[in-house]
Parts: sequence; C-alpha cells; structure tokens
Amino acid sequence: MEPAPKLGARLADCLFHRFDVRTGTTQHRSYPSDRAYWCDLLRHDRPAERYRSVMRKGLDWLDSRLSSREAQQGPAQRAWSFGLLNITMGLAFAYPILAITIQWLCGHAIDFGGQEVIAASPPQARIFTAVWLGSSLFFYLFAGASKSRWRWTLVILATWILLLGLIFADRFAVPENVAVAGLVAVAFASAVASAVAVAVATAEKRSSRQMAWRLLYCGVLVALLIVAIKMPDDFGAGQRSRVVFVMLTFCLLPLVNAVFDFASVGLTRYLLRLGLEQKRAAWRAVLDGLGGIAIFFALGCTLIAFVTFVVPADGVPLVDLTQLFADMRRAPGDYIWLMVTLFSTLLPTLLHLSVAVLTLGLQYPAGVRNFVAGLLERGEHSGQAALLSGICICAMITIALWCPIWIFTFVVTHDHGAIVNAVLWGFEAFAWAIGGI
Repeated sequence: MEPAPKLGARLADCLFHRFDVRTGTTQHRSYPSDRAYWCDLLRHDRPAERYRSVMRKGLDWLDSRLSSREAQQGPAQRAWSFGLLNITMGLAFAYPILAITIQWLCGHAIDFGGQEVIAASPPQARIFTAVWLGSSLFFYLFAGASKSRWRWTLVILATWILLLGLIFADRFAVPENVAVAGLVAVAFASAVASAVAVAVATAEKRSSRQMAWRLLYCGVLVALLIVAIKMPDDFGAGQRSRVVFVMLTFCLLPLVNAVFDFASVGLTRYLLRLGLEQKRAAWRAVLDGLGGIAIFFALGCTLIAFVTFVVPADGVPLVDLTQLFADMRRAPGDYIWLMVTLFSTLLPTLLHLSVAVLTLGLQYPAGVRNFVAGLLERGEHSGQAALLSGICICAMITIALWCPIWIFTFVVTHDHGAIVNAVLWGFEAFAWAIGGI
C-alpha cells in the first residue's frame, strides 16, 4: 500500500498529466485539463463564457457526425439533418424494446390495457436472460463497429449464443414469449444498429429530398398499419391484447416517436446554436424547454387520436383509454416502459439541462472555489494536497452531474406524483374532447 503523499501525487498525475501505467512515467499535457487550467477555472467568475464554450464544442461535435453535408448551410439545415433522422429512427425502435426488457429484468410484469402481456419471472430466469441477450447483443454491436477481418467470427459467435439460449431457456424457466421476443429484439436491434451506422457513414451523400422520402415512408407505413387494423373481421383471433400490444408498441409507437424525436432534437440544436451566436442562450434555453413540452404533448395526443379513430371492423377500440388511464394512476410501476418511451421526446431538453448544470457546477461560493484552487497550487509540491484537491474536484463534478437527476426526480415524485397526475389529466381531457372516453 502506497503512503498517502505518494498516492496523492499519483492521483494528481492522473488528473492533470498523461500518466503511462506501463512505464510508470508522466508526461505533461498542454491541452485544457492541467493544474493551471483548473486553478484559473476556479478562481474566475465566468459561468456564461464557460457555458457557451462547452455548448459550442458539443454542437460542433454533433454537427461533424450528423450534419457533415449540411455544414455549410444555415442553422436550421444543420439542426434537422438527414443524419439526425437516421439516428432518431433507430432510437425510436430501441426505446420500447429497451424499456420493456429493463422493466421485466427488474422483476415487474408488463401490463397493457388491463391485461398482463408478459408475466413476471423468477430471478434465475431474469439473470439467464440478461446474460444471454446481453452477451449476444454485445458481440453483434462490437462486430458492427469493428473493421477487423475477424468481425464475421463475432457475428457467428453472437448467433450461436442466441440459438443456444433458446435451447436452454426452458431449464431456467424463461417464458416462451419472452425468449422469442428477446430473440427478435436482439436480431432487430443489431440490424437497426448496422443500418444506422451505414446511414451515418453515407449521410453526406444524401440530400433533403431523400430525407423527405424517408419521412414519406413513415407515413406510408402508418397507412399500411391502419389497413391491417381495419381489414380483419376478427381482429386478434383470440389473442387481441397481445396483438394490439405488439402492433402499437413495436409498429405505431416507433414510427410516430421517430418523427417527434426528430423534431425535438432538431429544435434543441437549432435554439442552442442561435443562442450561442446571438448571445441570448438563457432565453433560447427557455424556448427549448417549452418546445420540448409542446412536442411531448403533441406525441401523446397523436397516439390518443390514433387509437380513438382507428377502430377495427368489429367496432371494439384497440385500447380502452378509460381503463388505461385508471391503471396508470393505480399502478404506475407497470407502465414505466410506456412512460420512458413517451418521455424520450424530452431527453434533448433534459440533456441540455444536464450539460448546463455540469458546466456551471464549479460555480460554487468563492470561498469553496478558492480553497480547492489553493489545494491545487500546493499539490504541485505536496502529495496530500494533491490527493485532497482531486477528491474535491471529483465531488464537485459528481454533485453537478447528479443535480439534474435530483431535480427531475423531485419534479416527478413531488406531492405523490402530482406532476405525473396532471399530465395524465391533460391527456385524459384531450381523449374526452375527441370522444375517446
């Protein structure tokens, strides 16, 4: 065990220098993460400049990957780019799959419209499923991102893991519908990830016309979904609840969610870019929050209108909205997957809040900042001071990271979920207004 001064010096080297663990040598690095940079950051009151600097770097990084072709165009074209559309479409399909999987792995059943679609399972079944699907998905994604000649070996390995998991699923009491759904989900997720990677790589060859065609495809798929719902005389053929769950969760919701997520992320990027260029970031951030909330309600109202007006030939609505709202109030834990999927439209705004809080997180009282800066200055000659300064900076950054999470949790759980109940009341009022309940 190294003594405290020596351990502190080693931690300071890792924080403020490039430390090579193989050779045990330290190299000074000149880019902004050394001791002088942190001392200057702590001793000067420049929250606005710090915020603009971090946001500008983040937007430039996103533009380089999602808007390479639109780099020379205006802020609107860069914000709502073809690369962004590809990403949001892939994520829209991943949200419900990921949310349902996590909720089931945490031991909760999946309910929909008062019917139990996927039953809760014992711990051994959930552990087996997590290892089985997680390892297969890991190898699929690693193979998709790899450029090595061995990537096809990883694809074969991931496929064998999927097939072997199906064979041994019964021994671990994994329900058949979960095993089949997991198999389809992993295969579909890997296909979507590969398609998104190819689309991002070739985004610079696309144009706004191709993006318009892509949005048109979404509309055509929604139209085909409407035909599939209204044509059969006996919709569901005895498995109505499961058919409705699959059709709405894995067909309608991703298609609609992709468009609204595209609008939400593009709006956040557009307003942030304007705010940075015009130096009115605070007002643009407020507009971003209001716009995100408006898009969220537009998404929910669109889904409510769909299940209200698109009724099968037998005249029975796809979802009993009255019972659905009652169940979401009575047992909200059973519908976490649905809430997570719908709240994805607010993720860009929440991410903006998180980054803003993080960039302003070091704006503690002057006494605290001067104390940590003094420790940094003494840490150049004292291992104990270096260790304490590293701990203090890590604590300050950790608190800044957790602040948005604490704020969001407080808002959601305040007064026994009053905000969530108000949101449900708003959606319920809209459903009543259009005759859905």
